[in-house]
Amino acid sequence: MQEEIVGNERLSVLEEANEGIAGFDEDAGSTFRSTAEKYGMELAPYFHRSYVRFNCLWTCWCIEEDDAELVGEFRIANLPDALATTPPPFSVSSDSPAERKLHSELRVIDDRPESGTGHQATIRIQPGASDPELWYFHLGLGTIRMDINYQEYLDALILTKGTSGWQFLFCDITEKTKKTYDFEMASRHMRTMLDVFPELFPGHDYAPLQARLEARL
Repeated sequence: MQEEIVGNERLSVLEEANEGIAGFDEDAGSTFRSTAEKYGMELAPYFHRSYVRFNCLWTCWCIEEDDAELVGEFRIANLPDALATTPPPFSVSSDSPAERKLHSELRVIDDRPESGTGHQATIRIQPGASDPELWYFHLGLGTIRMDINYQEYLDALILTKGTSGWQFLFCDITEKTKKTYDFEMASRHMRTMLDVFPELFPGHDYAPLQARLEARL
């Protein structure tokens, strides 16, 4: 994914970092046995196939053309390190005990430090769960449940390259939410992405993302 971005002359790379492979055992089974002992989560087999071992993989990019303006950013690391961090300091307060408890259980798996938006994708520590929930934190909306799992998040990230707002395609957006937040900018970003990415990255299938966007308009 990072090589596709850096190698495309129509994308300007604003930030790029690859901090190499973490010092974990190459055997995913050994690593996730430790995860099970620490957090009480016997993670599903797909986690073994999605064993991201980077200390940090970070890219911020943009397209600035007459007919296409687009920005994107992702910063991901390995899951064991993500789980071992403290809960993120969300920039909204809540009087709800349930929401405070939820926030205490979330760990960041992808964020946007260069963009400065404060938006973060998180995974929930849930003892007994094999496929823990993903939640997206947005400054204007708070925490929103995502309808994909960790593997599907990585797959979608490879397609979207971190285009701003892409997570909304996989969030539980209710009619009430649509009335309280203007999704026009996010929709515009998705339309632009789906217009230009099939040409920029022809090896990927963008039809499923197009269908998700149309279902949300």
